[in-house]
Formats: sequence, C-alpha cells, structure tokens
Amino acid sequence: MDGCLDILTSLVGTKYDHVKEFVSKYKSDGILWFLDNCELTSEGVLRALWQLKEAGWLENAVGFVFGRTMTRQSAYDIIFEEAVQTALEDKHVPIIFDADIGHKPPQFTIINGSLAKVTSSNGKGTWETYFK
Repeated sequence: MDGCLDILTSLVGTKYDHVKEFVSKYKSDGILWFLDNCELTSEGVLRALWQLKEAGWLENAVGFVFGRTMTRQSAYDIIFEEAVQTALEDKHVPIIFDADIGHKPPQFTIINGSLAKVTSSNGKGTWETYFK
C-alpha cells in the first residue's frame, strides 16, 4: 500500500475508504506500506500515522518504507524519524527511511498490489517485486 501521508488522511472514513477490507483480504500476504510526506511537520506525521492506525489501516502491516521527506519542520524539535518510530513502535516491524520513492528524486516506481520482498542492511536496501 502506498501514498502520501498528507493525502491519505483525507480519505479516512470517506466513501473511498476501503483500506480495512483490503488489509483484511490480504492479511496472509502481509501489508508492506510505502509512504512519503510532502508538507506535514513531524508532529503532523505523528498524528497522521495515529489516525491511520485508529482507522484500522495499519493492521497486518509487515513493514514500512518511507521516502525522503520534503520537510523537516517541527514546532517541538521532533525529528521526522522519531515521530514515525513513536507512532509505529507498537507494530514491532521493520521501518526503512529515505528510500528512493515519493516527492524527491530519484524516484523508484513501485507497483501497487504486487508481492514484494524488501531487505535492508547497513543502510542499503533491495526491493524485489513478484507477480502472481
């Protein structure tokens, strides 16, 4: 599942929100979230992830990949990575930061709904996509 946190929170609870059904349908595969942030402050990112969790979107998550954030603003000196880790600490899954996805180039194209294997070691990562 992917998206820009700035936009995803606007969809929660609307007629376009079918994410709970999707994450339930594919719970045996596990859901790998790849996300990015355009304009949210670190506090906004924390709130956005909390909202997605409360809406049930992050159930069955097996990991998170975050693209490079467009902003590092914070009213309370919270670092972006700290905000994400705080919001997702109860998930106990891997979190990768600064991936080549999202608003900042270079951007890697990811196919939504595909099966993937993501590995990370020593600050480097690989992404393998599989098709049924």
